[in-house]
Amino acid sequence: MIRNGLSSNAVRTRMSTGIATGLVALCATAALAQGGPEQTAKLTKTVESTVKSIDTTRLQLEKTVAGYNSILDQTATDTKDAYKDLGKNITESEKKVGETRLKVEEMNAEADRLFAAWKTSTAAITDPALRTRSEARLTDSQARFQKIAAAGKDSRLTFDTLVTDLKNQSTYLGNDLNASAIASLKPDAVKFNARAKDLFGKIDGVKKMFGDYVAAMTP
Repeated sequence: MIRNGLSSNAVRTRMSTGIATGLVALCATAALAQGGPEQTAKLTKTVESTVKSIDTTRLQLEKTVAGYNSILDQTATDTKDAYKDLGKNITESEKKVGETRLKVEEMNAEADRLFAAWKTSTAAITDPALRTRSEARLTDSQARFQKIAAAGKDSRLTFDTLVTDLKNQSTYLGNDLNASAIASLKPDAVKFNARAKDLFGKIDGVKKMFGDYVAAMTP
């Protein structure tokens, strides 16, 4: 039987091909939708891991600052031992910050994957209004994440400045570790502790931003 120049077999073939194509497209869209929660869960996990690393780093920084102050306040039981411990704590603080930086890099990579998947999924939405809303939410989520990243970078720069000052003062004391030399650093200690307080405030601020971000992503 011929319909509009096509045999019934040809018609059935075209219909089958069309249905198959539609099913493939439907399955692809569904896969993207299902991949969203999974990708979000992966990002959430890396964020939580990063926050945990930040907590560990903060504790180490507190220990380092406390050791520094025990020398400057001359409350350390043994100044020489406290000075040696300060050097070790400075090194350990830098190590912890390095570990946190690696966690941040892993988190950023996971975020890039999430946003890329979100963008692809949004493009598959055929309803213009819903697609526009999804694009807006994606843009907002990316902007909030970048704001956290910027705050984290600022904290890192503050840390670098703080450690540089600490190393300079440690070298200064290493050449002249006595009550007079320690007393001469009192004005520097006041500035150092103000910067340390500022750094701890920034770290706490970044942690809160991460917490709010995770809460917003969690179903």
